[in-house]
Order: sequence, then C-alpha cells, then structure tokens
Amino acid sequence: MRIVKTQSPEEAELASKRAELAALQLELIELELDLPTLEQELAAFRGNYLRIVGRRYAVLDDIKARIAEARAAGRPADDEARQEARRTRDAAEQTAQQVSDAAPEKPVPAFAPPASLRTLFRAAARMLHPDLAPTEEDRLRRHEWMAKVNEAYKREDEEALKRLVEEWEASPESVEGTGVATELVRVIRQIAQARRSIANIRSRIEEVKKTELYSLCTRYRQAQDEGRNLLEEIAADLDVRIADAKAELAVVEGASGDAPEAGRG
Repeated sequence: MRIVKTQSPEEAELASKRAELAALQLELIELELDLPTLEQELAAFRGNYLRIVGRRYAVLDDIKARIAEARAAGRPADDEARQEARRTRDAAEQTAQQVSDAAPEKPVPAFAPPASLRTLFRAAARMLHPDLAPTEEDRLRRHEWMAKVNEAYKREDEEALKRLVEEWEASPESVEGTGVATELVRVIRQIAQARRSIANIRSRIEEVKKTELYSLCTRYRQAQDEGRNLLEEIAADLDVRIADAKAELAVVEGASGDAPEAGRG
C-alpha cells in the first residue's frame, strides 16, 4: 500500500508564497532591466542633443549677449541696458559652460544592448538581487554585486557579466539555508521587500518620464519612425536664428559705434 505524504499547512503556505515571490521577482527583474536601459538611452540622446543643438544655442546666446552689450555701449547712462547686458552675458556663459562640460566631440551611438546581454542580465539579477537575501548582511553584500552587474550592463560588457555570475556561483554567499519555518519567514520578508523595490523602481521610471529630456527623446523617436531627424530640424531652425541674430548684431554695432570687447571670440 502506497502512502501519500500530504503537505503540512506550513509547507502549503510556503509553496504558495514561493510562487508569489517568483512572479514578483520576474516583474522586478524586468524593471531592473528597464531602468538602466532607459537611463543609458537618454544619456546617449543627451550627448547628441548637446553636440548638435546645444552648441548652436551657445552660439546664439553669445550673439544675443553681444547685441545687449552693444546696445549698452551706445547708451552709457542707461542702467537698465547695462543690467540687461550683464544678464544676457551671464546666461550665455552658463550655456557655454554646460555645453563645454557635456557635449561630446563625436556622435554618441544609441544604447541598443543585444538580446544576449539582456538575457545575461536577467540571469545575473535572479541570482544576485538583494531582495533574495536571507539576512540584512547578505542584502548589503548583494547590493555591491548588483551595482557591478548594472555597470557591466551599461558598458555592454558581456564578459564582465559572465565573470560576475561565475564568481557568485562559486562563492559561499550563494549557498542558502533550509527549514520550512525559517524559509517561510524568509520568503514572506522577501515578498515585502520585492513589492517595495517594484514600487520604488516604478516611481523612479515615472520621474524620468516626466523630464523634458525624455519628452524630447520620445519626439525624436517618433520623428525617426516618420523618416525625419528631429535634432537636425532643430539645428536648421537655430542656424536661421543665428543668421538673423548676426544681422541684428551688425546693425546694432553699426549704430553704437565701436563694438564692445566683452564676449568676443
């Protein structure tokens, strides 16, 4: 006669909680993948925006400052004209500094990680994610590992990701304890932590999506789908504005006599 072993209430609850945790972990890992992907896509877009558009804004702001300075030079007793010249020059210097600090010299390639890298990231996250940690000490240790995983992913470095996975599999930290009661408590805590992490990452993604950079990047992608280059279109518009500003500067400098030295370059 075959005896069928039935699950204890604790074992049944543990099985249910493990299934719940597994589903949450899959959701969390996808979000963990989405966030750095979004951040890297925006970083690449920002670099190209500054290179193509930002530098033109710097030129335009400098010309506007020179116009204000020329006008102030033609009206030496006009305090308001001098203040306007100072404000426009400060704005021009700020724009120039921002572009100088961040604009790359060459086009920035779009962040497009291959499917193999994304798969490897998921595998690493399943093993190393802090929400799988049985103790707070282990959680802190896993945070360090996951930081390395994220950096390797952003660099599109598959070899580094593979090494991290291999090192973790060979480490003592990868060994987990057993026992139904202990495991049940552990899983319940992991579920709570996973829910908090999911909410936190969703919030971070939503904050990114509220930025002007994300909005512009979205418009850029939509234009690409239509066969257009939005950055080049903005640049062409700025070129017209720069030409108009240069013409205005020539008129203002001619009317005010000698052009001021400030801002010339």
